[in-house]
Formats: sequence, C-alpha cells, structure tokens
Amino acid sequence: MELNFKKAGHDYYEPVRFTPFSCETMRESIVPDSCADIARIVDTTGLVCLTNRELTGDGRFCASGSVDVSVLYIPEKEEGVRSLHFQIPFQCYGEGQADAECEFLDIRGELHSIDTRVLNPRKVLTRANLTLHPAGCRHVSLSVCTGVEDGEGVQLLREQRQTRVAAGVREKEFTFTEELPLSPGRGGAEEILSTRVDVRGTDSKLIGSKLVVKGIISACVLYREAGGRLALLQQELPFSQIIEGGGFDEDCESEAAYRLLSCECRQGSESAPDDAYVLTMTLMLCTRVTVWRTEEICFIADLYSTSAPVECQTAELSLSEDSQRGVRRQNVRELLETGVAVRSVVDTAIRCGGVQSSGGELKLPMWARCLYLDENDVPGAVSREFTVTLPAEAAGAGEDAECQAEAACHGDIIANIMPEGIELRFPIECAMSTSVRRRYVCVSGGETADEEEERAAVPSLILRKMGPGETLWSIAKQYRATREGILTVNDLTGEEQITPEKLLLIPRARA
Repeated sequence: MELNFKKAGHDYYEPVRFTPFSCETMRESIVPDSCADIARIVDTTGLVCLTNRELTGDGRFCASGSVDVSVLYIPEKEEGVRSLHFQIPFQCYGEGQADAECEFLDIRGELHSIDTRVLNPRKVLTRANLTLHPAGCRHVSLSVCTGVEDGEGVQLLREQRQTRVAAGVREKEFTFTEELPLSPGRGGAEEILSTRVDVRGTDSKLIGSKLVVKGIISACVLYREAGGRLALLQQELPFSQIIEGGGFDEDCESEAAYRLLSCECRQGSESAPDDAYVLTMTLMLCTRVTVWRTEEICFIADLYSTSAPVECQTAELSLSEDSQRGVRRQNVRELLETGVAVRSVVDTAIRCGGVQSSGGELKLPMWARCLYLDENDVPGAVSREFTVTLPAEAAGAGEDAECQAEAACHGDIIANIMPEGIELRFPIECAMSTSVRRRYVCVSGGETADEEEERAAVPSLILRKMGPGETLWSIAKQYRATREGILTVNDLTGEEQITPEKLLLIPRARA
C-alpha cells in the first residue's frame, strides 16, 4: 500500500557563477585637425562601460558596451601633455553555457590591459583586452516530504537544515552628477586628460517595502593647468538610492553591487560653463541588489514501519550551508622599475582582477600603474602586473567549501621614489563569502509490502551491544522496534547514555 506523505514546498534562488571569458577590441583613431602631430605616447587608460548583457537563445553569454579611452601623448613642436578621448565599442560572447539555467544575469567587466601605438603622427591604434565575469541565480523549487498521514507504526527520522538563499534581485539605473571645485590657489583646468572612477557600496538595508542603498564614488581626474603643469583631483563622493523592495520580509539581508554605464567629466558648471575652477562629473550607474533570507528545510532522512516492511524511494537534496562572510585586509608593497631617475610621481592607480580560489589560497591578480616626471620633467608611465596570495588560514575555505571573493584597493596609495623606480605601498580588501555544499538523501516516496514469512521466526526479545557506527535508530530499524521502546525497557533517558559495553534489551514490536 502506498504511503500518503505530507509535503512542504520551497521556492528560492541560489547563486551560480560561470567561467570568465575574454574579449579583445581595437580601434584606429585619427588625431583631430585642431591637435598637433603625435611625437610620443605617454600612457593609455580606459573605463569599461558595460551597457547590455543577455543570455542568448543558444545558451551563450553576450556582453556589450564600450571602453572609454584616454591617450596621453607628447605633441610635436609643442610643450606639455595632450590627450585623445574616444570610445571603443565591444560585443563578445562566452561559449559553452548552453546547459546552464540562469536568471537575474549579471556580467562584470574588467579591463585586463590596454595599450596604444603610433601608426603615423596623425593616427594611432589602441587595443584593449577585457575579462568578463558572468554570474546569476538559478531558480530552485523543492517539494520535500515532511511526514506521513495515517501511517500506523511508521517511524520517521527527520532532519532540519538551514541554507542561505536569494529571495530575489532588484535593479535600478540612475544618474549621479557632482560639481568638483578646484583649488583656487592653483591654475584652472585647461584640459581634462583622463578620468578614473571606482564605485563601491557601503550599506544596503530593507526598510519596510523599500531598499535603501548607499555607496561612495572615488573620483580621480588628471588635468593640465593653464600654465601647462599636470594636476590631479581626487575626491570621494557619497550617494544613496531608494529601490522598490516589495515582497521581501524585513528580516531579510541585502547587498548591492554597481555597474558603470557611462562617465563624463567636463570643465565648468551648469551655472558657469566656462569656469576653469570647476569640473562637473556625470555618471550613469546601475545598482543590483540581491536580497537574502535563511530557509529552514525539514525532510525525512529515513523511515520504516514496525508493522510491515517498507520500500522507500529516495532523492538527493543539495544545500549550501555554513555561509560566512568577511573581509580580509593585507598591506602590499611592490616596486615598479622605471629605468630612469624619477623626480616626482603625478598619479598612481591599483586595479584588482577576479579572485581565484585554489588549494585553500586566494590568488588576487593585480595591476599597478604610475604616471611620473623624470629629472628633466619629461612625463613617463610604468605599469606592472603581479599576483597577491592570501594564506590558507585567511582564505577560510577547505577542500569541500565554495569560496567567492572580490578584492579592491580602498585606501591611500603611498609612492616612494627609489633608485630603481617607484615603490608602492597600499592596502587591499578582499570581501569573501564561503559556504559548504552538502548533499543529503531524503525520502521522496514509499509503500508498505506484505509481511515476510520469516518474520514469525524472529525471537521476541534480543540482547545485544551497539556496534561501531551503529545508532539507536539503525538498531531499532533492524528489529522493527522503536527508539522509545528500547530506551524505556533499558531504563535510559537518552541515546548518549549507551556505551559500547552496555547490553541492550531490544523488545520485538507487536505486529
């Protein structure tokens, strides 16, 4: 006879990450007629603006957008540094994801390298290499057996587990505009040479039916003053946004991530467009908020009947457990060899790539760049790619753990001029999320069978010890007794009182 099970439904999302994929894009650019011929390239920088991402019909990931490029160069027959600004569009695909189920797709773009070479004094070729990191959520719908209706003599071994799951994702695009005043004691901005921005979240809360997110934009603008001197403006700009968060419980947690859609920095303000002592920065951003909750899942790990044999059907239940989040900090020192004597450092930048978890360690790919003036006040640039490793105890992940991490440099960068070049000292923060993927066997169905003839030959009382690896449940199931009955006849209150030497009296269950 088929058993009638009580069932509980669970609907949620769990995060899933995919293999990063690469993209190369390039462009030939003409120097405008208003600019002098190029004598030498000093440096090239770029901002990745990822405007569209989708999962195509054949299961591939598609990412598109542009790289906003600034090329610093020395012009012929003129003094000082000039800049070319242009965009390189890109559209690239990640292969081999045809069998992936994914909702709330997100792709983070990372500029791996960028360089420019002169084709002739009026034309340059710029090549940018990107690494794109896709991620999303997989919908999970569980129907789990939790009990049996009208199951006479049925004994249940229930287990309860907690898993941290995504309740949903919300996104919102918004515009951020800020006027940045320059120091009145210096020359005003004659030309903006390059712009760099870093967006990070500082807080995310669910208040009523609204998600309130806060963050900081670290803005860095390199410009040429009216007198030709290079100057750097650095500011941290706070922002906040309110997003519709209906449908989530107030005890849910949330975390926000940000994606740059466009960036513009111009001289002047809205009221004074020609003011050389004010820069106006306008960003288009997309905030993506993931809302998390704790899901309690109760299931039947095993069952039997004292009155009849039972044939069970089972299924595997995979849960992410023991979720932990934390931030690891480490100070880094790196030497960038210039090959020439350095008089002063104009600008420094640190970029962190996608963190890789391997062998209990976290490997952080990093890029350092310096813009400097040599002893003759001639500008130059030096860059270096290297890897920072966090030790196993800092990684917080064993072989059976899933670890996701993202690193960034949010502190001051100290540049010391050395005989060999420029020594950089800076802090990095690595935000980590670890969990353990555990798999359980749970009962998904069952039915009782006819009594075996051999059952009548089983003695009514058994006297035995508990063997290695046995539990009170396994013994009771073997003899179709009950755990409560065994404890009662042996004058015990709990399984912890049973020692390997103790003889247990096991009463035969009544048919």
